[in-house]
Amino acid sequence: MRDKVVSAEQAVALIADGDVVGLQAGPTQCAPMTLVREIIRAGRRDLSLVCLSGGLPVDWLAAAGSLARCTFAAVTMEHFGLCQRFRRGVETGAIAVEELSETALYARLGAASRGLPFLPTRGLIGTDLLDVGNDALKVIPDPFGGPPVVACRALRPDVAVLHAHRADRAGNIGIDPGVRLPTLTTMPRASRRVIVSVERIVGSAELRRAPDRTILPGFAVDAVVEAPLGAHPTSLFPAYDYDAGFFTAWVEAAADDDACQAFLDRYVRGPATQQEYLELIGER
Repeated sequence: MRDKVVSAEQAVALIADGDVVGLQAGPTQCAPMTLVREIIRAGRRDLSLVCLSGGLPVDWLAAAGSLARCTFAAVTMEHFGLCQRFRRGVETGAIAVEELSETALYARLGAASRGLPFLPTRGLIGTDLLDVGNDALKVIPDPFGGPPVVACRALRPDVAVLHAHRADRAGNIGIDPGVRLPTLTTMPRASRRVIVSVERIVGSAELRRAPDRTILPGFAVDAVVEAPLGAHPTSLFPAYDYDAGFFTAWVEAAADDDACQAFLDRYVRGPATQQEYLELIGER
């Protein structure tokens, strides 16, 4: 099998303007921040982002003018507050949104991962999300005589972008024990291309010693980027926690247009490599 290890710049070359990008992220957890910074540095535009619960990376992409649309169940930075640049983009009409329940988003991605036209859920019944003209959702009768269900059309991202603990050079992806969100496996299986940043590249023999921790096989992965602390400032359990000071600094900067762009210039557009970024934040 071919060597899948490439630079962040080479990996992001797989993402084109206008692509639908599936982002593995929580409000403060396990976001592929090295790759997000590279997407911004590469000047990608008109992206349609798909995320379960987006936080800082969504706000950065919004602030950089990369987003045209976002499909999500939540966009928040939890106790650090709202994603101010994303909110402004939505309020001004620069970013279109599709809000779903978690079950509906999982159903849409799950249908694509299984090659199905749709999967049903009852998670939206009784909510206003069915009343906003979303043509990806249809209430249909249960063919077996039960209550109606919501058919959720398959959602197939052009590329999935995620971060994990380790990979071998063939692209087999391993993680440490902990919470496994369904998007970590469902989203890449639903996507046409898959890019993964990892803390370190290891030999295949190390992955084989714990085969239950290999969540993606190499044949399902297009590119792997070695990026120590590649989720910073979000967390990567159990390796490291989120950087509360960094989050606070961004929230303060995001409230002002000039401060926001100065922050991006310093921490996102400035460092050309992960090593330069780590030196900037005092980690190397």
